[in-house]
Amino acid sequence: MNGGDGGTPEGGTTGRDAQAGEREREFWDEHVPPLERLIERYRRGPEPNTQALLDAIEPLSGQRVLDFACGAGLTANFLAQRGARVTAIDISPASIGRAVELSQRLGNQIEFVTGELRAGTFAPASFDRLAGRYALHHVELGLVAPILGELLAPGGRGAFLETMALNPLLNLARRRMTGRAGVASYGSADERPIDRGDLRVIGRSFDSVELTVGQMRFLRIFDRNVLRFGHRRLGRLLGGADDRLLALGLGSLSYHQIVIVAKRPR
Repeated sequence: MNGGDGGTPEGGTTGRDAQAGEREREFWDEHVPPLERLIERYRRGPEPNTQALLDAIEPLSGQRVLDFACGAGLTANFLAQRGARVTAIDISPASIGRAVELSQRLGNQIEFVTGELRAGTFAPASFDRLAGRYALHHVELGLVAPILGELLAPGGRGAFLETMALNPLLNLARRRMTGRAGVASYGSADERPIDRGDLRVIGRSFDSVELTVGQMRFLRIFDRNVLRFGHRRLGRLLGGADDRLLALGLGSLSYHQIVIVAKRPR
């Protein structure tokens, strides 16, 4: 029950140690989606949680945006589509290569950077917005969050769609069931869902941190990892139940949530 959404992976960056970083690089180099699939997904538009991520950092037109751990560039192109001036970074050379192909096919102007995000990669306050899709739970937040905080200009905002460890039932299922008895596992071996301690770490680098959910992913995770989206009627029932849970204000149970950060204006 690892991260991602069962679709296009968006690659990782700085790992918890040198070996983890190398494993992340190798994993995402080996999991680059086909260009035509990316173009099809772009034309369909962002799925609900990615839509919520983008909406959380509007207005985007003319804003300097860093897409952190951009993977094959789908989110970077959604950002550019909204008029943002996008810089996208990823540890995976193969992912960046595909991201360049995608942006060229779509006619979007995006600056791509291959490598780990380190102190000094970009000048302080270089960006008005930060974005990331399944990025933070692949990195050492004690190292990366302060760098992201320094890069965000005063008055800026960021949003990160993440895999979360806030639901005890999903945490238990992830520990005991993932990769066993036919339960699918997605994502890399070194990723770890965001927990409350991680949120506190993130909060030390920004002036505010909040969570939101575009689409509830609690029972939908059963549809993805166990049913493999193979039973449409049951899948619709599970999705409908999730929608009702979200309407009741139980979004904190969702496996996927958007972490929204902000800095006060000077």
